[in-house]
Amino acid sequence: MKKALTFLTALAMLAASASVSMPAVSAAGSYDMNITVDLSGSGKAISPYIFGINEYAHQDDLKKVRTTALRQGGNRMTAYNWENNASNAGADWKHSSDNNLSTSDAPADCVQQLSKEAAKYGVDYKLTTLQLAGYAAADKDGTVKEDEAAPSKRWHEVKAVKGSAFADEPDLTDDVVYMDEYVNYIIKKLGDSQVKTGIQGYSLDNEPALWSSTHPRMHPQPVGIKELSEKSVEMAAAVKKLDPKAEIFGPSLYGYTAYDHLADDDSSTEWETLKAEGGYHWYLDYYLESMKQASEKAGVRLLDVLDIHYYSESCRNGTADRLQSVRTLYEKGFVENSWIGQWCTENIPILPTVQASIDKYYPGTKLAITEYNFGGDEEPSGAIAQAEALGCYADANVYFASLWGGSGYILSGLNLYTNYDGSGGCFGDTLMPATTEDVSKSSVYAAKTKDASAVTVIVTNKSLTDEENAVISLKGAAKTYQKAAVYAVTKDSTDIKLLGISDVSGGKASIKLPAYCAAMIVFAENADAFENAKQEEKIEKSTVYDDPMDRINENDYVEIPITDPEHLKKIVITGDVTSSGGSSWATAGCAVCINAKTPDGVKFWTSKGYSLKLGSGSTATVEFDGTLQTEDKEDVAAVVADGKIELQQWWSASEKQEAELEDAVTVKYTKVEVVYEYPADSAEIPAESEKGDLDGDGKLTKADAAVLQKHLLTEKTMTAAQAALADFNGDKQISAIDLTLMKRALIK
Repeated sequence: MKKALTFLTALAMLAASASVSMPAVSAAGSYDMNITVDLSGSGKAISPYIFGINEYAHQDDLKKVRTTALRQGGNRMTAYNWENNASNAGADWKHSSDNNLSTSDAPADCVQQLSKEAAKYGVDYKLTTLQLAGYAAADKDGTVKEDEAAPSKRWHEVKAVKGSAFADEPDLTDDVVYMDEYVNYIIKKLGDSQVKTGIQGYSLDNEPALWSSTHPRMHPQPVGIKELSEKSVEMAAAVKKLDPKAEIFGPSLYGYTAYDHLADDDSSTEWETLKAEGGYHWYLDYYLESMKQASEKAGVRLLDVLDIHYYSESCRNGTADRLQSVRTLYEKGFVENSWIGQWCTENIPILPTVQASIDKYYPGTKLAITEYNFGGDEEPSGAIAQAEALGCYADANVYFASLWGGSGYILSGLNLYTNYDGSGGCFGDTLMPATTEDVSKSSVYAAKTKDASAVTVIVTNKSLTDEENAVISLKGAAKTYQKAAVYAVTKDSTDIKLLGISDVSGGKASIKLPAYCAAMIVFAENADAFENAKQEEKIEKSTVYDDPMDRINENDYVEIPITDPEHLKKIVITGDVTSSGGSSWATAGCAVCINAKTPDGVKFWTSKGYSLKLGSGSTATVEFDGTLQTEDKEDVAAVVADGKIELQQWWSASEKQEAELEDAVTVKYTKVEVVYEYPADSAEIPAESEKGDLDGDGKLTKADAAVLQKHLLTEKTMTAAQAALADFNGDKQISAIDLTLMKRALIK
């Protein structure tokens, strides 16, 4: 196996020359797909914790996605100081030590907030992160400069074991952070892992193979293989001494190359030596065996869950590859379109290969994927990949999985499993064998409830254009199922909608799946099971602003009208992001800034964050659900108060900024779409845009006449949609006659 630098070289070569043919994902016209679900056996239990999310990456999502597990992790946690809640962003953002994770001075506030969030949203399993890298942020004073790298006054040393009595409150003057004292503090405040408010799992830091790149001012050298094992053993033993039933997760590897050789590269021979001595296939083998040997010596299991991260390489190529990407995890012989598919076929499918390492080197260890994301927030491929991934995790006996980031279609793919009907309807708890004729066209996973009163079947249609005629056969069923309801996410909307209810005859149901969708089909033995399942039909109305930069207000921000705050559903923002320093990557952190109002008239200021990536046409969606967050991070019923919002850029990060060079990352907004939603039978649905409404604010005003006049003076070019609204005399030409007619309409 080539080393890390060779992988990067291979990736660059592949981008220039290599390609892998992909199976066709659509056919001419609708096609028939036979799906079989075998209900004759006992099936296998599905871990309830695979439907998790990462707290840091989903701070605004807990109220709109039903989840079963919360992980508190990510790069920010590597240098977290539980004593004062300071943390360091590392290379993610200017090496800043600050209050990003918590503005509180109360010790261990982050984990206490995690417990509160879990209780509020009914989440049973909580996983937090313990620090292993050696140092934690000492303060919240901003950027840590190169000459302030650890050890310095900007850092406090981290030790796994205190070696003396724990204090009721941490000593803020000793410049040392003790991790066993942290766990003891958690238990004292929240209870142990067996208490509902307690922490069930502890992760041995985050992505250690990347410490030297994500936190070079704390751990500048690549982590050593023996270094990580020794630190992991010491930390795990300290936790087990205090909370024997708490589960230890490790080593939280960032991706494939870390599975293979951790952080070892051509400058080191540590892995090659250990590999030869132990006859290991890849680094995971060594880690598992070292933890097993340490556990036997300690007389207690020190690793309960093998923790890996997985971000698909092929998904970066776009929709077609995303639709097939999950197959790398489970399908023997599948070759994805990436450097992994080109160079690493000996370890594909990945999850069975990982499980083989567990079975050989530390049997009984569970498997977790605590970060993953297949992309596709803005398109149905995101829901399709997410749905297939969760089914794959259930089939591969994954114990815990937590999505990192994602919105829109990705979250809908998760909700298909956990809340398909908006009332807590979820995938069954026992996985049953299910097959489809062609996984390049359609993937399928099935489960039944414990009492077998319902059978749930996840089916995806990967064709971008063609409807699928699916015949689902239930074989070996002990019960007779009479109805099948189809809930789906389609290209029309990120919402999960009830598409229809079909009769089941002879254990079969014929289902028509729209093109490019992910669906949950629910079979019920009771003919009346879906009597009240009809969902309220809703209609969306959009106002599009094609020239947002013309809306810069006196505050120098882009101002967008909100004409109907009560029915505001989302704002879709598109912009071009540029880097003055010529960075290869950059991120603009922005916010929709809002003057809000509660139903009883109380006003407050708030915001909703979003980010745009380097390049043209970067898109972000900001969603609204009738609640907004106060300064105390409490969600309250509220809407936009003054009929407008502002788009503001708050921060930026780029390759050049990491090197402390000047680099202005700027956003030019190219399109803003404001979407309102109404019940289909509502009398409040506005009529189609009024003739002449060129600025999209829902009414004809002098501002519209100004737009037309600028167009006639060649100072401004109108879009085709604007031109249609400006054509008052219907001659399909825009002239001074139309301006005259518009002014007459204004007078009237």
